[in-house]
Amino acid sequence: MKRFKASPTIAVATVALVVASANAFQPTVDGTIAGDAYGPARAVQAVQTQFGDNQSELNAAYGTIESGRLYLALTGNLEANFNKLEIFIDSQAGGFNQFPNTMPGNDGVGVMTGLFFDTGFDADYHLIIRRGNAGGNDLFDVDMAILGTANFSAYSDIFGGLEGSAMTGTGPGNASPLEVAYNNANMAGVAGGTGAADQAAAMAVQTGLELSIALSDLGNPAGAFNILAFVNGSGHHFASNQFLGSLTPPQGNLGGDGNGNFTGELNIDLDNFAGQQWFTVPEPGSLLLLGAGLVGLLRRRA
Repeated sequence: MKRFKASPTIAVATVALVVASANAFQPTVDGTIAGDAYGPARAVQAVQTQFGDNQSELNAAYGTIESGRLYLALTGNLEANFNKLEIFIDSQAGGFNQFPNTMPGNDGVGVMTGLFFDTGFDADYHLIIRRGNAGGNDLFDVDMAILGTANFSAYSDIFGGLEGSAMTGTGPGNASPLEVAYNNANMAGVAGGTGAADQAAAMAVQTGLELSIALSDLGNPAGAFNILAFVNGSGHHFASNQFLGSLTPPQGNLGGDGNGNFTGELNIDLDNFAGQQWFTVPEPGSLLLLGAGLVGLLRRRA
């Protein structure tokens, strides 16, 4: 019986095809999910925004892991008044179910020590996104902190304006550069209010914030992990009703005490609110593993 013998050309072509296919799944960090292979939304907004329609709203969250990096997209808007987009990542064993004040010099975050996350979410990393005008200059800033330590990086005016795409430097909070992009074009998505959001409209939004973070800066997680994002006031002490994973309607702004009141601190236990206030990013896809298997098969048959 004649044995099939794979040619080197076929093997090389197979590897090239698999690598090209894998690269096609790596998002472009440009502030829009259009054309990117994020897959389905990991969380969709269920509540209308009480922080301003098309001003501060979180419509949906998308996430994937490719080439050793987390790609995260949060569609919607962040008002240019230095409201904070707080992003917490639970990617390691351990972590903090209550926000720890270990970084008193980082943007006044000490007012959040009364924040308790949902049971089962123990944050390891914290990112702060903010945009606004200071001294006549339009700024877009990003901070990244390792919770439980004094290590944080602060990057100011990374776009030279309110929108764009850029790569940060490195610092105590991130050993590898962060890729960041923001596009404020959304004029649709959820409406203003406190009632149930139009989730189809939320999923139709394609622009907003995109981030890419090296997994080595997230403790090298081997599998799926969890993320929480929410819009907070400029002083970190007046939470909106825009969370992903979403709160349950009807729901107004949480404020500083969970009841919409200003207290000067953030004293909120998310266990007191229905719904799961986090979403999961799945473990990496299997295209490269499939490619390795195909090449191995060809070698065995050669």
